[in-house]
Amino acid sequence: MTMTTYWTCVLVLSTSLLQTLILAQNTGDQCFNKFTKGKEDFVLDTDESVKDGAQFLGSPKVTGVKECVSACCEKSECNLALMENGDQEGTIKTCFLFSCLYKQKKVCRFFRRKGFSNYVLTSVLDRYLEENNPDQKDHPPKSNAGQDRVVQPHDMVILSGLESKDEQKQTLKYQWVQVSGSPAAILEKTTFNDEVKVSNLSAGVFTFRLTVTDIAGQSDSSEVTILVLTPEQSHHHCLVPKKIGPCRGSFPRWHYNALSEQCEKFSFGGCKPNRNNYLSEDECKQACDKVSVHTFPSSGRHGPVELPSEECGVPCKPDKFICANGCCIDKELECDQVKQCGDGSDEEQCKNMDTKFRRLLDLDEEEKEVISASHCTDPPVTGPCRESITKWYYNPYKMQCIRFNYGGCKGNDNQFNTMEDCMKLCSKVTDQDAYERRSTFEKHSQDGQSVSIAIAVALGLAILILLAVLGYCFLKDRKQRQPRHQHVSANGTHLHLGEDTEKLVYNSTTKPI
Repeated sequence: MTMTTYWTCVLVLSTSLLQTLILAQNTGDQCFNKFTKGKEDFVLDTDESVKDGAQFLGSPKVTGVKECVSACCEKSECNLALMENGDQEGTIKTCFLFSCLYKQKKVCRFFRRKGFSNYVLTSVLDRYLEENNPDQKDHPPKSNAGQDRVVQPHDMVILSGLESKDEQKQTLKYQWVQVSGSPAAILEKTTFNDEVKVSNLSAGVFTFRLTVTDIAGQSDSSEVTILVLTPEQSHHHCLVPKKIGPCRGSFPRWHYNALSEQCEKFSFGGCKPNRNNYLSEDECKQACDKVSVHTFPSSGRHGPVELPSEECGVPCKPDKFICANGCCIDKELECDQVKQCGDGSDEEQCKNMDTKFRRLLDLDEEEKEVISASHCTDPPVTGPCRESITKWYYNPYKMQCIRFNYGGCKGNDNQFNTMEDCMKLCSKVTDQDAYERRSTFEKHSQDGQSVSIAIAVALGLAILILLAVLGYCFLKDRKQRQPRHQHVSANGTHLHLGEDTEKLVYNSTTKPI
């Protein structure tokens, strides 16, 4: 009986262990299937990407591709697993994890470098992936609702769909609707058909959806989130001190100084930021304007809120750092040079982060010439402003420079004043150097052609009008130059018709017949 019980226990434990292994395998496969392999032999342009808001999340000690992707799955904000390949197929030397989104905008750039592989989260970074039907003539439009916003209560926000794309952009129809948040928010159209004004915002999260429809009835939708800060959130976004972080890069950022009540510039190291970290002064002001360490009930701006200390015995939420002892602290406290976890685990991996981050920055230094030319593979950006400035961009799939309309702000370096300048830098760049897919360039090609056609039509009309005006002026001048005909009377004297007519009228009306 004892032996039977023993073997029964062994069987139960073995079965349980096997089920656990199968479950872990299935979970790992489910995670891996959410990612798609990007172009081989491309590495992240770390300097430019982090400048635009990409985040280095860490470098776990793993040796296989699936392990690296699984490590990315464990971080909710991770959407790029970058790997330096090992000597044997399927092995890797180093795994780098990144977030390529900054407030919904895709900000990662890549350049060619042998020996690197990458996997991107398909649902988030589909822009970088190969298309199923690249030869399709009429692509659906691409909606772009803009970047997420962080504001204070009662601020007014303008939402614009100006950066949406289509082959015939001028025919697009735009529709904005509120998806979530307080129904008290007011949505009003402006003078631009792609734009709305949102007002009467209270603390909370608001989501708005933009749907764009082309002339063929094809449509696409995107969403933008407006976070209206509560008092506690204002503390995290505006009142915490600036944080340089454990990495030793140098990236210009802005933070809100609660003592001076001003947004101030500082040099960010490149990893583990807190939320008081903005790419521009305007972003900083929009989030924190008039926030003070004192309380102003009438203005809705609030003072400091204490951060909770280490929490133990409870499940850690996604915005928490999990200490080695299982306790939770605020994620932003990791690598702030102060041990917040009881076991000090929040500061253990910080030095290693700088070493791995520096490895990628050093690659940028080694490949300066390649990176300079890699700007030729960036899809052109019209930007959110409404100027109409003629520029040229390089299309690596056609190896041509093409004209496009630049809006006047927030463009990129694939932008030249003349076709000659464009070809001088980019003529040797081919589709093999491009990480982005073909259609991100083709939409702009169509836009450029539409602009050229519109300009040609306008110019033709202007010439016709000018010719008509010149013709009218010529005929009028010729008529005025013709001599008046004079009639000769019976006695041989010359009579002017005008004068005689007046005399006849006078005589016939004043003298009786």
